[in-house]
Amino acid sequence: MKCFVCGEEMTHYMTKKISTQYLDGVDTFEYVRCPNCHLVVSKTLYEMSHEDFMAFNNAAHEDLFNGVLKFEDLDPQWLNRLEIQADMFVSLVKLGVLKYDLKTIDYGAGDGKLANKINKKLGRVWLKNFDAYIKPFNENYWSADEVKPASFDFLVSTSVFEHLFGNQGDVDKIIGLIKPDGIMALHTLICEEVPQDPNWHYLLSIPVHCTLWTNKAMSIVYEKSGFKGCAYNVESRMWLMFRNVDDFNNLKSKAALLKGTWQFKNEFVDYWKVKPYRN
Repeated sequence: MKCFVCGEEMTHYMTKKISTQYLDGVDTFEYVRCPNCHLVVSKTLYEMSHEDFMAFNNAAHEDLFNGVLKFEDLDPQWLNRLEIQADMFVSLVKLGVLKYDLKTIDYGAGDGKLANKINKKLGRVWLKNFDAYIKPFNENYWSADEVKPASFDFLVSTSVFEHLFGNQGDVDKIIGLIKPDGIMALHTLICEEVPQDPNWHYLLSIPVHCTLWTNKAMSIVYEKSGFKGCAYNVESRMWLMFRNVDDFNNLKSKAALLKGTWQFKNEFVDYWKVKPYRN
């Protein structure tokens, strides 16, 4: 299997034994690693048929949204992190870093919790949702026909990139929705090295995380995607990536007015270098 980020041949990294009700006859998950950018993917999921994976993914997420499974059990910091992210975006809008009139999308929004929090705090609909795998929860969702390449000023993606199949073009498709001068906000776990540990919490008891990102792999994607400036907010675990240098410099100039710890680089901000990595 070739690494979709840099093209190197991936090699066996580890095996996780797990029995899940969502996949009949599958009790072993193999993970392979790129020797160059160190990206790790679930070979088992990558080689699964689209139909089988979608049945697995949809069944697991349906149980999550219906309360059979608890997001809080899989990610105890989830709700608190969403609140911090919402407050950060509201501050950025009020300071003029993110304009009120941007065409926005939360890609993979699920039930729209993040947008609901932001829009309530702003007193208006600023962030609109999209999710390819669930029915809209309200009118604040883009339809599939409305989600077109290079049509959004601002795209946010939280806890989605670990579910993407890069070899099927999923990553390029999402980034490709942003305009040439657009902005992307990203939350996923990005670490220096993926732990070679089948018991690592991020592999989950329901192993739907198929792509495990490293700093080098994301740095390559960042550069290929034409981003010119990167900001990372530690408390929200959120990267903001800018294609327009003036927009990036605008954020840097107002950083002192923002809460939390920020780091800025023209290149991708490779913040998480030392274990334990935070999600």
